[in-house]
Amino acid sequence: MKKMNPFFAIGTTGFVVIATLHIIMALVLNMPAVHPVFMALYPAFAIFLILGTAQIINGQKAAPVKVRANNKRY
Repeated sequence: MKKMNPFFAIGTTGFVVIATLHIIMALVLNMPAVHPVFMALYPAFAIFLILGTAQIINGQKAAPVKVRANNKRY
């Protein structure tokens, strides 16, 4: 298995953790003052996720493709 892209991992993990904390603090603890803090964190993790996705897509385009030159069966 290939190693996971670190930017993609940071972005995905960050989104999950921040969204969970945001929901807990806003709904369960009834702390609406935390909304601006979390709204500032979402773009940071979105940038990590976009960078990781772009690197994964570019890596797939540059991957060598093995093509059999001869399809004869013996």
